[in-house]
Amino acid sequence: MSSKIFGVAPQNTWIGHRASRAAADVAREALQPSRYVPLTWGNALFAHSYLLPYIVMAYLTRRPGTYAVRLLLLPLTVLTIIRCTVHYHIDDPVYGWYNWLRGLAAFAAIAKVTHFAVVPEGTLKTGEECLQAPQFEVSCRPPSTKGERALIPPFLSDALELGTAARGIGWEFGRGVHVPRVRRPLDRGPYLRVTLLSVLRTYLLVDFFDSFLETLPGITVSGGTIFFPNLHPVARYIVSTALHLGTGIIVILGLEMWYDVASLIGVGLFHQVPSQWPPVHDEPWRMSSLHEFWSKGWHQILRDTFLVMGGYPGKWIAGDTGMLFGTFIASGLFHEIGLYLGGAPIDGRVMFFFVAQAFGILLEKFYRYHTGRRVGGLIGRLWAAIFVVGFGQLCTESWIARGAGGRALVPPPVSPTRQLLFPVLRPLMQSVRS
Repeated sequence: MSSKIFGVAPQNTWIGHRASRAAADVAREALQPSRYVPLTWGNALFAHSYLLPYIVMAYLTRRPGTYAVRLLLLPLTVLTIIRCTVHYHIDDPVYGWYNWLRGLAAFAAIAKVTHFAVVPEGTLKTGEECLQAPQFEVSCRPPSTKGERALIPPFLSDALELGTAARGIGWEFGRGVHVPRVRRPLDRGPYLRVTLLSVLRTYLLVDFFDSFLETLPGITVSGGTIFFPNLHPVARYIVSTALHLGTGIIVILGLEMWYDVASLIGVGLFHQVPSQWPPVHDEPWRMSSLHEFWSKGWHQILRDTFLVMGGYPGKWIAGDTGMLFGTFIASGLFHEIGLYLGGAPIDGRVMFFFVAQAFGILLEKFYRYHTGRRVGGLIGRLWAAIFVVGFGQLCTESWIARGAGGRALVPPPVSPTRQLLFPVLRPLMQSVRS
């Protein structure tokens, strides 16, 4: 009776029911992280095969008249991303960081394809009013004056440019993003030399900090703590603060290193101009307020991810305040769900840290509303430090407790600190002790 009332034939209802059950079975199988295949070089291509539908979605969002197709492909693309991430797992706990990084990448990819799909007009570049037909495609590399042929077709170049535009520089979705001032040469040759030296420098520093963390007592692949109970409380929190800051340095340098590697490929191989690669970070240590730290000092690579997954829905629910809390809730979910997809258990301390940032920024807005002045100066620095350095230790402790400290960011076989420095220092330390 109900099928007739709504104008749906019984056989169509039965087909729809079967299709829904099949889709639910596929989703259940994709979301089952306890069943996985060991990730090896032999199956690495399959483990990252979701990049193909990801690029397809980036291509479609640059084509007019594809809105319905994008919406239809979105669920399948999201399930493919999750399936490829949870179905393959690195067994060696020393390399557990890479499981977590794959989980974080999956969360970011889901946010990106969601954005590609749900915007009816598609993804526009800065200055575009609407998408144009394929015959008007342009390549992301500047026009050549030497008759050089592009290394990749223009349609693929456009999709790759969008798929890798994390901050959205040059795109409408990146409007308003803070771009740090350029601190490197803008000529191609000097830029490549300076950037290559930066990659080597950051690689050695990340390797040293990462290797040093493994030498601390009690920090292993199965757990640990930055709060050493055998120390006096004052010394304990001095050490925990130093380890927290060291972890932050690893994050800053690690992101800078991989960003520099990507810029070497973009400028060196695809002939992009150096100005397309502004610094990934500004100067977070110069923060004068919590808002300035998160909106300018810290990197903005995941800005669109957090807006799509939390900021925009939050604004729809509760205006600007909802957008603020939604953005940081999405950030907390990114760090937790990403780690969960990589095999780590859930820990609420990470979410507490990110939600606390939203409260801190809200209080800064409240102060400005009632006084007419922005938070700044020495008081602003101390205020921001309470939230970033103080509360941030809960976040670092959560990661160390789940084995992050004992897992290698730099593979031991290619670690100069583990292979060269430590073998020299160990005999010296033993001789000093004796």
